[in-house]
Amino acid sequence: MSLLVWAAAVVALLGVLILVHELGHFLVAKLLHVKVLRFSLGFGPRLLGFTAGETEYRLSLFPLGGYVRLLGEEPGEATAPADRGRALSSRPLWQRYTIVIAGPAFNLLLPIAIYFIYYAGQRTLLPPTIGMVLPGQPAATAGLIPGDQVEAIDGKTIRYWEDLEDTVAGAPEQTLRFAIRRGAAAEERDVTPARIERAGRVRVTENVGWIGVSPRFHLPEVGIIDPQSPAAQAGLRTFDFITSVNGTPISTWADFEKAADGAGAAPLRLSYLRGGYSVVPFAHVETQEPGQAVVIPVAVFDAASRRRYETGILPAEFFVFSVEPGSPADKIGIRRGDRITELDGAPLPAWDLLRQRLAAKPDGVFRIGWVSPGGQRREAEFKQEVRSELDVYRQEEQRLVFGAMTRVAWRTDDPVPIRNRFGYALGHSIERTGQMIVAMTRGFFQLVRGEVPLSALGGPIMIGYVAGVAAEQGLDQYLWLMALLSINLGLLNFLPIPILDGGVLVFLTIELIKRRPPSPRARQIATTLGFSLVAALMILAFKNDVARYLIPR
Repeated sequence: MSLLVWAAAVVALLGVLILVHELGHFLVAKLLHVKVLRFSLGFGPRLLGFTAGETEYRLSLFPLGGYVRLLGEEPGEATAPADRGRALSSRPLWQRYTIVIAGPAFNLLLPIAIYFIYYAGQRTLLPPTIGMVLPGQPAATAGLIPGDQVEAIDGKTIRYWEDLEDTVAGAPEQTLRFAIRRGAAAEERDVTPARIERAGRVRVTENVGWIGVSPRFHLPEVGIIDPQSPAAQAGLRTFDFITSVNGTPISTWADFEKAADGAGAAPLRLSYLRGGYSVVPFAHVETQEPGQAVVIPVAVFDAASRRRYETGILPAEFFVFSVEPGSPADKIGIRRGDRITELDGAPLPAWDLLRQRLAAKPDGVFRIGWVSPGGQRREAEFKQEVRSELDVYRQEEQRLVFGAMTRVAWRTDDPVPIRNRFGYALGHSIERTGQMIVAMTRGFFQLVRGEVPLSALGGPIMIGYVAGVAAEQGLDQYLWLMALLSINLGLLNFLPIPILDGGVLVFLTIELIKRRPPSPRARQIATTLGFSLVAALMILAFKNDVARYLIPR
Protein backbone atom coordinates (compact mmCIF):
# COMPACT_ATOMS: atom_id res chain seq x y z
CA MET A 1 0.00 0.00 0.00
CA SER A 2 1.33 3.46 -0.89
CA LEU A 3 2.07 6.02 1.80
CA LEU A 4 -0.64 8.28 0.38
CA VAL A 5 -3.34 5.61 0.65
CA TRP A 6 -2.13 4.67 4.14
CA ALA A 7 -2.32 8.31 5.26
CA ALA A 8 -5.78 8.70 3.73
CA ALA A 9 -6.98 5.58 5.59
CA VAL A 10 -5.71 6.96 8.91
CA VAL A 11 -7.12 10.46 8.38
CA ALA A 12 -10.51 9.10 7.28
CA LEU A 13 -10.70 6.74 10.25
CA LEU A 14 -9.80 9.36 12.85
CA GLY A 15 -11.88 12.00 11.10
CA VAL A 16 -15.05 9.89 11.22
CA LEU A 17 -14.56 8.90 14.87
CA ILE A 18 -13.89 12.48 15.98
CA LEU A 19 -16.69 13.88 13.83
CA VAL A 20 -19.21 11.43 15.29
CA HIS A 21 -18.11 12.18 18.86
CA GLU A 22 -18.24 15.95 18.52
CA LEU A 23 -21.43 15.74 16.49
CA GLY A 24 -23.08 14.18 19.54
CA HIS A 25 -22.18 17.16 21.73
CA PHE A 26 -23.07 19.61 18.93
CA LEU A 27 -26.49 18.23 17.99
CA VAL A 28 -27.73 17.81 21.55
CA ALA A 29 -26.49 21.30 22.47
CA LYS A 30 -28.34 22.73 19.47
CA LEU A 31 -31.43 20.70 20.36
CA LEU A 32 -31.39 22.18 23.88
CA HIS A 33 -30.77 25.71 22.52
CA VAL A 34 -27.31 26.06 24.05
CA LYS A 35 -25.19 28.44 21.98
CA VAL A 36 -22.40 26.65 20.08
CA LEU A 37 -19.49 29.01 19.43
CA ARG A 38 -17.14 26.65 17.59
CA PHE A 39 -17.07 23.16 16.07
CA SER A 40 -13.47 22.07 15.40
CA LEU A 41 -11.97 18.94 13.94
CA GLY A 42 -8.45 18.91 15.35
CA PHE A 43 -6.68 21.14 17.84
CA GLY A 44 -4.38 24.10 17.50
CA PRO A 45 -4.24 26.82 14.84
CA ARG A 46 -7.01 27.04 12.30
CA LEU A 47 -6.23 25.71 8.83
CA LEU A 48 -9.51 26.55 7.15
CA GLY A 49 -13.13 27.05 8.04
CA PHE A 50 -16.24 29.18 7.82
CA THR A 51 -18.92 30.70 10.00
CA ALA A 52 -22.56 29.80 9.58
CA GLY A 53 -25.03 31.63 11.81
CA GLU A 54 -23.62 31.82 15.32
CA THR A 55 -21.15 28.91 14.97
CA GLU A 56 -17.65 28.78 13.52
CA TYR A 57 -16.77 25.49 11.77
CA ARG A 58 -13.04 24.86 11.40
CA LEU A 59 -10.37 22.32 10.55
CA SER A 60 -7.37 22.72 12.86
CA LEU A 61 -3.73 21.81 12.49
CA PHE A 62 -3.41 18.78 14.78
CA PRO A 63 -5.92 16.06 13.75
CA LEU A 64 -5.73 13.81 16.85
CA GLY A 65 -8.95 15.05 18.42
CA GLY A 66 -11.52 17.79 18.19
CA TYR A 67 -13.83 19.88 20.31
CA VAL A 68 -17.11 21.78 20.50
CA ARG A 69 -16.88 25.17 22.22
CA LEU A 70 -20.09 26.08 24.05
CA LEU A 71 -21.05 29.43 25.52
CA GLY A 72 -20.60 29.42 29.32
CA GLU A 73 -18.56 26.24 29.28
CA GLU A 74 -15.86 27.62 31.60
CA PRO A 75 -16.79 28.68 35.16
CA GLY A 76 -16.94 32.46 35.54
CA GLU A 77 -16.95 33.03 31.78
CA ALA A 78 -18.31 36.45 30.80
CA THR A 79 -21.63 36.23 28.98
CA ALA A 80 -23.58 38.96 27.24
CA PRO A 81 -26.94 39.65 28.90
CA ALA A 82 -28.78 38.62 25.73
CA ASP A 83 -27.11 35.19 25.73
CA ARG A 84 -27.23 34.34 29.42
CA GLY A 85 -30.20 32.04 28.97
CA ARG A 86 -28.27 30.11 26.30
CA ALA A 87 -25.05 29.63 28.28
CA LEU A 88 -24.25 26.08 29.32
CA SER A 89 -23.62 27.14 32.92
CA SER A 90 -27.16 28.51 33.17
CA ARG A 91 -28.86 25.31 32.03
CA PRO A 92 -30.32 22.66 34.37
CA LEU A 93 -28.00 19.85 35.42
CA TRP A 94 -29.91 17.23 33.42
CA GLN A 95 -29.29 19.20 30.23
CA ARG A 96 -25.58 19.53 30.97
CA TYR A 97 -25.39 15.81 31.73
CA THR A 98 -27.14 15.05 28.44
CA ILE A 99 -24.83 17.25 26.36
CA VAL A 100 -21.70 15.70 27.92
CA ILE A 101 -22.96 12.13 27.58
CA ALA A 102 -23.98 12.65 23.95
CA GLY A 103 -20.39 12.59 22.62
CA PRO A 104 -19.35 9.12 23.83
CA ALA A 105 -22.91 7.89 23.34
CA PHE A 106 -22.70 8.73 19.62
CA ASN A 107 -19.45 6.74 19.48
CA LEU A 108 -21.36 3.76 20.87
CA LEU A 109 -24.16 4.28 18.33
CA LEU A 110 -21.83 4.34 15.30
CA PRO A 111 -20.98 0.60 15.57
CA ILE A 112 -24.70 -0.19 15.57
CA ALA A 113 -24.96 1.53 12.18
CA ILE A 114 -21.85 -0.28 10.86
CA TYR A 115 -22.98 -3.69 12.08
CA PHE A 116 -26.48 -3.03 10.73
CA ILE A 117 -25.06 -2.54 7.24
CA TYR A 118 -23.11 -5.80 7.58
CA TYR A 119 -26.04 -7.89 8.84
CA ALA A 120 -28.48 -6.32 6.37
CA GLY A 121 -26.25 -7.63 3.59
CA GLN A 122 -26.76 -11.23 4.72
CA ARG A 123 -29.53 -13.07 2.92
CA THR A 124 -29.22 -16.66 4.17
CA LEU A 125 -28.14 -18.57 7.28
CA LEU A 126 -27.51 -22.21 8.11
CA PRO A 127 -30.65 -24.05 9.27
CA PRO A 128 -30.72 -25.70 12.73
CA THR A 129 -30.06 -29.18 11.32
CA ILE A 130 -27.73 -31.30 13.42
CA GLY A 131 -24.93 -32.77 11.34
CA MET A 132 -22.50 -34.23 13.86
CA VAL A 133 -23.23 -35.49 17.38
CA LEU A 134 -20.18 -36.20 19.54
CA PRO A 135 -20.45 -39.49 21.47
CA GLY A 136 -20.66 -39.15 25.22
CA GLN A 137 -21.62 -35.47 25.14
CA PRO A 138 -24.93 -33.93 26.32
CA ALA A 139 -26.67 -34.09 22.94
CA ALA A 140 -25.76 -37.74 22.41
CA THR A 141 -26.77 -38.61 25.98
CA ALA A 142 -30.15 -36.98 25.36
CA GLY A 143 -30.67 -39.03 22.20
CA LEU A 144 -30.14 -36.41 19.48
CA ILE A 145 -28.85 -37.86 16.19
CA PRO A 146 -27.50 -36.47 12.90
CA GLY A 147 -30.27 -35.14 10.70
CA ASP A 148 -32.49 -33.95 13.57
CA GLN A 149 -33.99 -30.54 12.88
CA VAL A 150 -34.34 -28.37 15.98
CA GLU A 151 -37.61 -26.44 15.82
CA ALA A 152 -37.75 -24.89 19.30
CA ILE A 153 -35.89 -24.77 22.61
CA ASP A 154 -37.95 -24.16 25.76
CA GLY A 155 -40.78 -23.00 23.52
CA LYS A 156 -38.66 -20.43 21.66
CA THR A 157 -38.68 -20.90 17.89
CA ILE A 158 -35.28 -21.82 16.45
CA ARG A 159 -34.96 -20.79 12.80
CA TYR A 160 -31.21 -20.76 12.26
CA TRP A 161 -28.15 -22.60 13.57
CA GLU A 162 -26.90 -19.44 15.26
CA ASP A 163 -30.16 -19.33 17.28
CA LEU A 164 -29.39 -22.82 18.54
CA GLU A 165 -25.79 -21.94 19.39
CA ASP A 166 -26.70 -18.71 21.19
CA THR A 167 -29.45 -20.36 23.24
CA VAL A 168 -27.22 -23.24 24.31
CA ALA A 169 -24.24 -20.95 25.02
CA GLY A 170 -26.37 -18.83 27.34
CA ALA A 171 -27.60 -21.78 29.44
CA PRO A 172 -24.65 -23.77 30.84
CA GLU A 173 -25.78 -26.56 33.19
CA GLN A 174 -29.45 -25.64 32.68
CA THR A 175 -31.81 -28.29 31.31
CA LEU A 176 -33.35 -27.24 28.00
CA ARG A 177 -36.34 -28.84 26.27
CA PHE A 178 -35.54 -29.41 22.58
CA ALA A 179 -38.44 -29.78 20.15
CA ILE A 180 -37.07 -31.63 17.12
CA ARG A 181 -38.30 -32.91 13.78
CA ARG A 182 -36.95 -36.37 12.88
CA GLY A 183 -38.23 -37.24 9.44
CA ALA A 184 -42.00 -36.96 9.69
CA ALA A 185 -42.06 -37.38 13.48
CA ALA A 186 -42.03 -34.58 16.06
CA GLU A 187 -40.16 -35.41 19.27
CA GLU A 188 -38.85 -33.70 22.40
CA ARG A 189 -35.60 -34.21 24.27
CA ASP A 190 -34.21 -32.71 27.49
CA VAL A 191 -30.60 -31.59 27.02
CA THR A 192 -28.36 -30.13 29.74
CA PRO A 193 -25.44 -28.16 28.24
CA ALA A 194 -22.02 -28.68 29.80
CA ARG A 195 -20.08 -25.64 30.96
CA ILE A 196 -16.90 -24.96 28.98
CA GLU A 197 -14.46 -22.07 28.75
CA ARG A 198 -13.70 -20.52 25.38
CA ALA A 199 -12.06 -17.45 23.94
CA GLY A 200 -14.65 -14.73 23.43
CA ARG A 201 -14.54 -11.40 21.64
CA VAL A 202 -11.38 -9.26 21.89
CA ARG A 203 -9.56 -12.23 23.43
CA VAL A 204 -11.59 -12.29 26.65
CA THR A 205 -12.40 -15.79 27.95
CA GLU A 206 -16.00 -16.68 28.75
CA ASN A 207 -17.93 -19.63 30.20
CA VAL A 208 -20.67 -20.93 27.93
CA GLY A 209 -22.94 -23.91 27.44
CA TRP A 210 -22.00 -26.68 24.98
CA ILE A 211 -23.81 -29.87 23.96
CA GLY A 212 -21.40 -31.41 21.44
CA VAL A 213 -23.13 -30.87 18.10
CA SER A 214 -22.17 -29.28 14.81
CA PRO A 215 -24.07 -28.34 11.63
CA ARG A 216 -21.39 -30.21 9.65
CA PHE A 217 -22.03 -33.67 8.23
CA HIS A 218 -18.75 -35.57 7.96
CA LEU A 219 -18.16 -36.77 4.43
CA PRO A 220 -17.12 -40.33 3.52
CA GLU A 221 -13.35 -39.86 3.72
CA VAL A 222 -11.72 -43.09 4.83
CA GLY A 223 -8.78 -44.16 6.94
CA ILE A 224 -6.93 -47.48 6.65
CA ILE A 225 -4.78 -48.71 9.54
CA ASP A 226 -4.52 -52.47 8.83
CA PRO A 227 -2.62 -53.29 5.60
CA GLN A 228 -4.15 -56.78 5.65
CA SER A 229 -7.76 -55.58 5.88
CA PRO A 230 -10.19 -56.12 2.99
CA ALA A 231 -10.16 -52.37 2.24
CA ALA A 232 -6.36 -52.22 2.01
CA GLN A 233 -6.23 -55.40 -0.07
CA ALA A 234 -8.78 -53.85 -2.44
CA GLY A 235 -6.46 -50.88 -2.97
CA LEU A 236 -8.09 -48.21 -0.81
CA ARG A 237 -5.82 -45.72 0.97
CA THR A 238 -6.21 -43.33 3.86
CA PHE A 239 -7.91 -40.05 2.78
CA ASP A 240 -9.64 -41.62 -0.25
CA PHE A 241 -13.08 -40.11 -0.70
CA ILE A 242 -15.93 -42.55 -1.38
CA THR A 243 -18.58 -41.30 -3.81
CA SER A 244 -20.86 -44.35 -4.20
CA VAL A 245 -21.56 -47.78 -2.72
CA ASN A 246 -22.94 -50.49 -5.02
CA GLY A 247 -23.92 -47.83 -7.54
CA THR A 248 -25.77 -45.64 -5.04
CA PRO A 249 -24.28 -42.14 -4.56
CA ILE A 250 -23.46 -41.21 -0.96
CA SER A 251 -22.67 -37.80 0.51
CA THR A 252 -21.97 -38.33 4.23
CA TRP A 253 -20.16 -40.78 6.46
CA ALA A 254 -23.51 -41.77 7.94
CA ASP A 255 -24.69 -42.72 4.43
CA PHE A 256 -21.64 -44.96 4.02
CA GLU A 257 -22.14 -46.66 7.39
CA LYS A 258 -25.77 -47.32 6.59
CA ALA A 259 -24.92 -48.78 3.17
CA ALA A 260 -22.10 -50.94 4.55
CA ASP A 261 -24.23 -52.25 7.43
CA GLY A 262 -27.07 -53.00 5.04
CA ALA A 263 -24.83 -55.01 2.73
CA GLY A 264 -23.78 -57.47 5.45
CA ALA A 265 -21.41 -60.06 3.96
CA ALA A 266 -22.04 -58.97 0.37
CA PRO A 267 -19.16 -57.36 -1.54
CA LEU A 268 -19.08 -53.56 -1.58
CA ARG A 269 -18.46 -52.02 -4.99
CA LEU A 270 -17.01 -48.63 -4.17
CA SER A 271 -16.29 -45.61 -6.34
CA TYR A 272 -13.81 -43.16 -4.87
CA LEU A 273 -11.69 -40.11 -5.55
CA ARG A 274 -8.05 -39.89 -4.59
CA GLY A 275 -6.31 -36.52 -4.32
CA GLY A 276 -6.38 -33.13 -2.64
CA TYR A 277 -9.40 -31.04 -1.84
CA SER A 278 -10.36 -28.42 0.70
CA VAL A 279 -12.76 -28.78 3.62
CA VAL A 280 -15.69 -28.73 1.25
CA PRO A 281 -14.87 -31.24 -1.49
CA PHE A 282 -14.38 -29.98 -5.03
CA ALA A 283 -13.98 -26.36 -3.85
CA HIS A 284 -10.23 -26.59 -4.34
CA VAL A 285 -8.87 -29.50 -6.33
CA GLU A 286 -5.19 -30.30 -6.66
CA THR A 287 -5.39 -33.65 -8.46
CA GLN A 288 -8.27 -36.04 -8.06
CA GLU A 289 -8.10 -39.49 -9.61
CA PRO A 290 -11.29 -41.57 -9.78
CA GLY A 291 -11.05 -45.23 -8.87
CA GLN A 292 -13.05 -48.39 -8.27
CA ALA A 293 -12.62 -51.00 -5.56
CA VAL A 294 -14.44 -54.14 -4.51
CA VAL A 295 -14.25 -54.74 -0.77
CA ILE A 296 -15.32 -58.15 0.55
CA PRO A 297 -16.21 -57.93 4.25
CA VAL A 298 -14.89 -60.59 6.62
CA ALA A 299 -16.86 -62.06 9.50
CA VAL A 300 -15.60 -61.46 13.04
CA PHE A 301 -17.07 -62.44 16.39
CA ASP A 302 -17.21 -60.34 19.53
CA ALA A 303 -16.93 -61.55 23.13
CA ALA A 304 -20.59 -62.56 23.13
CA SER A 305 -20.06 -64.68 19.96
CA ARG A 306 -22.12 -62.27 17.91
CA ARG A 307 -21.10 -62.09 14.29
CA ARG A 308 -20.44 -58.86 12.48
CA TYR A 309 -18.66 -57.93 9.27
CA GLU A 310 -15.63 -55.71 8.97
CA THR A 311 -14.05 -54.01 5.99
CA GLY A 312 -11.15 -52.21 7.65
CA ILE A 313 -12.61 -48.84 6.59
CA LEU A 314 -12.49 -46.27 9.38
CA PRO A 315 -13.52 -42.59 9.38
CA ALA A 316 -10.54 -40.40 8.49
CA GLU A 317 -11.23 -37.89 11.28
CA PHE A 318 -8.59 -39.24 13.69
CA PHE A 319 -5.99 -39.95 11.06
CA VAL A 320 -3.13 -37.47 11.12
CA PHE A 321 -2.94 -35.55 7.86
CA SER A 322 0.13 -33.47 8.65
CA VAL A 323 2.65 -32.90 11.45
CA GLU A 324 4.36 -29.56 12.08
CA PRO A 325 8.15 -30.07 12.10
CA GLY A 326 9.70 -29.56 15.53
CA SER A 327 6.32 -29.59 17.29
CA PRO A 328 5.55 -31.76 20.35
CA ALA A 329 3.71 -34.26 18.12
CA ASP A 330 6.73 -34.50 15.83
CA LYS A 331 9.11 -35.00 18.76
CA ILE A 332 7.16 -37.94 20.22
CA GLY A 333 7.00 -39.66 16.84
CA ILE A 334 3.51 -39.04 15.50
CA ARG A 335 3.48 -39.20 11.69
CA ARG A 336 1.08 -38.69 8.79
CA GLY A 337 -1.29 -41.65 8.52
CA ASP A 338 -1.20 -42.45 12.26
CA ARG A 339 -4.53 -42.73 14.04
CA ILE A 340 -5.00 -40.94 17.38
CA THR A 341 -6.98 -43.17 19.73
CA GLU A 342 -6.93 -41.78 23.29
CA LEU A 343 -5.82 -38.97 25.58
CA ASP A 344 -4.91 -39.59 29.22
CA GLY A 345 -6.40 -43.08 29.00
CA ALA A 346 -9.81 -41.87 27.75
CA PRO A 347 -11.04 -42.71 24.23
CA LEU A 348 -11.45 -39.74 21.89
CA PRO A 349 -14.79 -39.74 20.06
CA ALA A 350 -14.00 -36.64 17.98
CA TRP A 351 -11.04 -34.46 17.03
CA ASP A 352 -12.90 -31.40 18.32
CA LEU A 353 -12.77 -32.92 21.81
CA LEU A 354 -9.01 -33.43 21.48
CA ARG A 355 -8.61 -29.72 20.67
CA GLN A 356 -10.96 -28.75 23.48
CA ARG A 357 -9.15 -30.82 26.11
CA LEU A 358 -5.75 -29.53 25.03
CA ALA A 359 -6.98 -25.92 25.14
CA ALA A 360 -8.46 -26.42 28.64
CA LYS A 361 -5.02 -27.23 30.13
CA PRO A 362 -2.41 -25.09 28.35
CA ASP A 363 0.24 -26.00 30.95
CA GLY A 364 -0.78 -29.63 31.33
CA VAL A 365 1.25 -32.75 30.61
CA PHE A 366 -0.77 -35.20 28.50
CA ARG A 367 -0.39 -38.87 27.64
CA ILE A 368 -1.58 -39.63 24.14
CA GLY A 369 -2.09 -42.98 22.43
CA TRP A 370 -2.02 -43.69 18.72
CA VAL A 371 -1.79 -46.52 16.20
CA SER A 372 0.58 -46.49 13.25
CA PRO A 373 -0.19 -48.17 9.90
CA GLY A 374 0.39 -51.86 10.43
CA GLY A 375 -1.24 -51.85 13.87
CA GLN A 376 1.65 -50.82 16.11
CA ARG A 377 0.24 -49.15 19.23
CA ARG A 378 2.26 -46.40 20.89
CA GLU A 379 1.94 -43.99 23.81
CA ALA A 380 3.95 -40.96 24.86
CA GLU A 381 3.75 -37.92 27.10
CA PHE A 382 3.94 -34.40 25.78
CA LYS A 383 3.37 -30.80 26.78
CA GLN A 384 2.08 -28.20 24.36
CA GLU A 385 4.36 -25.40 23.27
CA VAL A 386 3.28 -21.81 23.76
CA ARG A 387 4.44 -19.71 20.83
CA SER A 388 4.21 -15.94 20.64
CA GLU A 389 3.29 -14.74 17.18
CA LEU A 390 2.32 -11.45 15.58
CA ASP A 391 -0.96 -11.19 13.74
CA VAL A 392 -1.45 -9.06 10.62
CA TYR A 393 -1.80 -5.98 12.84
CA ARG A 394 1.48 -6.84 14.60
CA GLN A 395 -0.38 -7.56 17.82
CA GLU A 396 1.26 -10.31 19.86
CA GLU A 397 -0.84 -13.38 20.50
CA GLN A 398 -0.14 -16.70 22.17
CA ARG A 399 -0.67 -19.92 20.23
CA LEU A 400 -0.79 -23.39 21.77
CA VAL A 401 0.99 -25.90 19.57
CA PHE A 402 0.43 -29.66 19.58
CA GLY A 403 1.47 -30.09 15.98
CA ALA A 404 -0.62 -32.98 14.66
CA MET A 405 -3.46 -31.95 12.36
CA THR A 406 -6.29 -33.79 10.70
CA ARG A 407 -8.25 -32.96 7.58
CA VAL A 408 -11.97 -33.44 8.03
CA ALA A 409 -14.17 -33.09 4.96
CA TRP A 410 -17.72 -31.93 5.65
CA ARG A 411 -20.86 -30.34 4.29
CA THR A 412 -23.90 -28.62 5.76
CA ASP A 413 -27.54 -28.42 4.80
CA ASP A 414 -28.34 -25.67 2.30
CA PRO A 415 -28.70 -22.20 3.87
CA VAL A 416 -32.23 -20.84 4.31
CA PRO A 417 -33.48 -17.28 3.62
CA ILE A 418 -33.52 -14.88 6.57
CA ARG A 419 -36.99 -13.80 7.60
CA ASN A 420 -37.48 -10.09 8.35
CA ARG A 421 -33.97 -9.05 7.38
CA PHE A 422 -34.45 -5.54 8.81
CA GLY A 423 -35.39 -6.85 12.25
CA TYR A 424 -32.61 -9.44 12.07
CA ALA A 425 -30.01 -6.80 11.16
CA LEU A 426 -31.16 -4.30 13.81
CA GLY A 427 -31.34 -6.89 16.59
CA HIS A 428 -27.96 -8.39 15.77
CA SER A 429 -26.25 -5.01 15.38
CA ILE A 430 -27.44 -3.91 18.84
CA GLU A 431 -26.55 -7.31 20.33
CA ARG A 432 -23.05 -7.35 18.83
CA THR A 433 -22.35 -3.79 19.97
CA GLY A 434 -23.46 -4.75 23.48
CA GLN A 435 -21.22 -7.82 23.43
CA MET A 436 -18.23 -5.73 22.37
CA ILE A 437 -18.92 -3.17 25.10
CA VAL A 438 -19.04 -5.92 27.74
CA ALA A 439 -15.90 -7.60 26.38
CA MET A 440 -13.93 -4.33 26.28
CA THR A 441 -15.06 -3.41 29.78
CA ARG A 442 -13.85 -6.78 31.06
CA GLY A 443 -10.59 -6.27 29.21
CA PHE A 444 -10.13 -2.88 30.86
CA PHE A 445 -10.57 -4.33 34.34
CA GLN A 446 -8.15 -7.13 33.46
CA LEU A 447 -5.64 -4.45 32.48
CA VAL A 448 -6.18 -2.63 35.80
CA ARG A 449 -5.78 -5.88 37.76
CA GLY A 450 -2.57 -6.71 35.91
CA GLU A 451 -4.03 -9.74 34.13
CA VAL A 452 -3.26 -8.06 30.80
CA PRO A 453 0.22 -6.52 30.41
CA LEU A 454 0.58 -2.76 29.86
CA SER A 455 2.51 -3.62 26.72
CA ALA A 456 -0.89 -4.32 25.14
CA LEU A 457 -1.64 -0.58 25.11
CA GLY A 458 -1.29 1.12 21.74
CA GLY A 459 -1.09 4.70 20.57
CA PRO A 460 -1.24 6.73 17.36
CA ILE A 461 1.32 4.61 15.51
CA MET A 462 -0.70 1.49 16.22
CA ILE A 463 -3.90 3.18 15.10
CA GLY A 464 -2.20 4.30 11.90
CA TYR A 465 -0.74 0.87 11.20
CA VAL A 466 -3.93 -1.11 11.80
CA ALA A 467 -5.94 1.43 9.79
CA GLY A 468 -3.62 0.96 6.82
CA VAL A 469 -3.67 -2.84 7.07
CA ALA A 470 -7.46 -2.95 7.47
CA ALA A 471 -7.93 -0.68 4.45
CA GLU A 472 -5.62 -2.93 2.44
CA GLN A 473 -7.69 -5.99 3.39
CA GLY A 474 -10.93 -4.44 2.19
CA LEU A 475 -13.79 -2.13 3.11
CA ASP A 476 -15.43 -4.66 5.42
CA GLN A 477 -12.30 -5.03 7.57
CA TYR A 478 -11.86 -1.26 7.61
CA LEU A 479 -15.42 -0.75 8.84
CA TRP A 480 -15.02 -3.49 11.48
CA LEU A 481 -11.95 -1.66 12.78
CA MET A 482 -13.85 1.63 12.79
CA ALA A 483 -16.62 0.04 14.86
CA LEU A 484 -14.10 -1.41 17.31
CA LEU A 485 -12.23 1.86 17.78
CA SER A 486 -15.46 3.82 18.08
CA ILE A 487 -16.55 1.62 21.00
CA ASN A 488 -13.09 2.01 22.48
CA LEU A 489 -13.27 5.80 22.18
CA GLY A 490 -16.75 5.93 23.67
CA LEU A 491 -15.82 3.85 26.71
CA LEU A 492 -12.53 5.72 27.16
CA ASN A 493 -14.38 9.03 27.35
CA PHE A 494 -16.60 7.72 30.14
CA LEU A 495 -13.58 7.21 32.41
CA PRO A 496 -13.75 9.62 35.40
CA ILE A 497 -10.63 11.51 34.37
CA PRO A 498 -10.66 15.31 34.05
CA ILE A 499 -10.11 16.49 30.44
CA LEU A 500 -12.31 13.55 29.38
CA ASP A 501 -16.11 13.62 29.27
CA GLY A 502 -16.18 11.29 32.29
CA GLY A 503 -14.29 13.89 34.31
CA VAL A 504 -16.88 16.52 33.45
CA LEU A 505 -19.59 14.13 34.60
CA VAL A 506 -17.76 13.82 37.93
CA PHE A 507 -17.77 17.63 38.32
CA LEU A 508 -21.50 17.71 37.53
CA THR A 509 -22.17 14.95 40.07
CA ILE A 510 -20.26 16.88 42.75
CA GLU A 511 -22.40 19.92 41.93
CA LEU A 512 -25.53 17.77 42.22
CA ILE A 513 -24.51 16.49 45.66
CA LYS A 514 -23.06 19.70 47.13
CA ARG A 515 -25.54 22.07 45.43
CA ARG A 516 -22.66 24.11 44.05
CA PRO A 517 -19.95 23.49 41.43
CA PRO A 518 -16.38 22.64 42.47
CA SER A 519 -14.19 25.66 43.02
CA PRO A 520 -12.02 26.86 40.11
CA ARG A 521 -8.95 25.87 42.14
CA ALA A 522 -10.23 22.31 42.64
CA ARG A 523 -11.09 22.02 38.95
CA GLN A 524 -7.66 23.27 37.97
CA ILE A 525 -5.87 20.77 40.22
CA ALA A 526 -8.05 17.89 39.03
CA THR A 527 -7.55 18.88 35.40
CA THR A 528 -3.78 19.05 35.86
CA LEU A 529 -3.76 15.59 37.47
CA GLY A 530 -6.00 14.23 34.73
CA PHE A 531 -3.82 15.70 32.01
CA SER A 532 -0.72 14.21 33.68
CA LEU A 533 -2.33 10.76 33.84
CA VAL A 534 -3.44 10.87 30.20
CA ALA A 535 -0.02 12.16 29.14
CA ALA A 536 1.70 9.32 31.02
CA LEU A 537 -0.55 6.76 29.34
CA MET A 538 0.11 8.31 25.93
CA ILE A 539 3.87 8.19 26.53
CA LEU A 540 3.58 4.52 27.54
CA ALA A 541 1.43 3.76 24.49
CA PHE A 542 3.90 5.58 22.23
CA LYS A 543 6.77 3.59 23.76
CA ASN A 544 4.86 0.37 23.06
CA ASP A 545 4.22 1.54 19.50
CA VAL A 546 7.90 2.20 18.89
CA ALA A 547 8.84 -1.24 20.23
CA ARG A 548 6.09 -2.94 18.23
CA TYR A 549 6.32 -1.17 14.88
CA LEU A 550 9.62 0.70 14.57
CA ILE A 551 12.17 -1.65 16.15
CA PRO A 552 12.89 -4.67 13.90
CA ARG A 553 12.14 -8.07 15.41
